[in-house]
Amino acid sequence: MIQLIKKLITDTINTWTESDIYAISLYVYDDCDNPCKPCVTLGYNTERQVRLELSKGEAFDEAEARWNYAFWLQNNPLVFGIGETAKTVRNWVVSSGFPYYDDDDTAWQDDNAIENTSQITETFVSVLIEAVKEIHEQGVLTLKFGRELPIIIHELEYYDEIAEQNIEANGDEIVNDFSEWCINS
Repeated sequence: MIQLIKKLITDTINTWTESDIYAISLYVYDDCDNPCKPCVTLGYNTERQVRLELSKGEAFDEAEARWNYAFWLQNNPLVFGIGETAKTVRNWVVSSGFPYYDDDDTAWQDDNAIENTSQITETFVSVLIEAVKEIHEQGVLTLKFGRELPIIIHELEYYDEIAEQNIEANGDEIVNDFSEWCINS
């Protein structure tokens, strides 16, 4: 799974042409709020978008405009876990030893199932962390952009664990500004 996600991310990044991309997003969520269906959407943000959001005056400050996904471009060049890749995720969930419940099977909402499925997203995020590490180790971003960029793994809310996951995936130096904002927001 790590290699597949890494390849899809790398192939997609290599199609981008914007010159002012400063960060890449891996937005993690569950399709239909079903914990058996983890998904990730790849995107990016640009310096131009930060300036636009600041000019609107809706962001609290530049750090929020820069790091809060709500202010990012909502480009979705790759969605993994929905459509053609949904079966891949299902097979990964099952082969990883987790139970799998379809959306119409309300059994996943009982207490035992919730306990059994609670580790799926955590394990999925671990896969993303390893993929991001390998992308950095292989110099993919330096080859494409001439410098390293942070690949932010996140949800819609930010908290200490998100900062820690990103430090693990990217290294502290690359995500220092993001992790500080994440912890202080």
